[in-house]
Amino acid sequence: MTHAKTHSQAPEAPAKSPDAAKTLDAAQIARLEQSFRSWMDASRRRADYNSRRRLWLIFLLLRSTGARLGEVLGLDAGRDLLLDQERPVARFGGERGREVPLPEDVARALREALADPELEAGGSRLLEMDQGHVRRKFYERARDAGIPRELASPSVLRRSLARTLMRRDVPLPVVQRLLGQSSANLTAAFSDYSELEAGQIVEEYLKREERRKSSARNRFVGQVTAVNAGPVLGSVEITSLGGFKVVSVVTRESLERLDIKPGVLATADIKAPWVQISAGEQEPPTSAANRYPAVVRRIVTGEAGGDGIAAEIMAELSDGTMLAAVVTGESVRRMELSVGSPVWASFGAFSVILNFG
Repeated sequence: MTHAKTHSQAPEAPAKSPDAAKTLDAAQIARLEQSFRSWMDASRRRADYNSRRRLWLIFLLLRSTGARLGEVLGLDAGRDLLLDQERPVARFGGERGREVPLPEDVARALREALADPELEAGGSRLLEMDQGHVRRKFYERARDAGIPRELASPSVLRRSLARTLMRRDVPLPVVQRLLGQSSANLTAAFSDYSELEAGQIVEEYLKREERRKSSARNRFVGQVTAVNAGPVLGSVEITSLGGFKVVSVVTRESLERLDIKPGVLATADIKAPWVQISAGEQEPPTSAANRYPAVVRRIVTGEAGGDGIAAEIMAELSDGTMLAAVVTGESVRRMELSVGSPVWASFGAFSVILNFG
């Protein structure tokens, strides 16, 4: 049976100014992130790719640290990004400045960039870029993602992170320390938290977010666009950020208890063994409610000399979403699958787990 669950949220702090109300929600940030990634991957020349990759890294740092644009552009990546220690951090303001924990995906992207000989040697100029140029690219990527221009700025990302942290119960003084805000009042408010304690609290939040994001191999993030309630069961349709429709079946009790209705943000999780793969470009005959054309990007089978009983297929949808499926090794051979093969990925409505909040 499909399950649905929700997460409680702390009350939001009231906005202190009209500007403070300008924030991006999780869906908008995801769209903006996908816009930057797709733009980078679409580069035809290596020089363009390197330039867009640097902008991608700047976006990741702004999104994950809440730092000001000038602070990120002023980082000496080889000196101020401490990526090889147990807790990777970005250090703003020199050796005695504040240290902000980095999520592992951001730390990994930065490590890979610093190891690339085609980017700035040593990383001293990796993040050096004109502020006006960065802001123009933010406007372009936001327009591509369908986000209003007034929300397409590094300062809005900064406010959005602060809002998210507070809604996840990170204490306000810790958020203020993370953002590097300073005044007599704020200094007094910080007095109960040492630098180490502040870092540990924020790090725990980041780890909790990483666990939530990675708990399912396959995840669609989007908005509820249709609900059809029956006497016992009901169907819920989600439209993902990439425009894909995902249908799930939940109990009538869950529909009412969780107040599931169009417009609500949700995620749809599907375990890899529940995803079926069919070879070819033609849509297969199947009763599965969810069917998508895709391209095989990776096949992982048993080690050389092993029995090859099981295989993992990674298939990419047109919006870049990756779906993992677990099939038998015999199925891979029978369907003559290889990297680049066109396939259809499908799964039933009862295989979808909905999450809200």
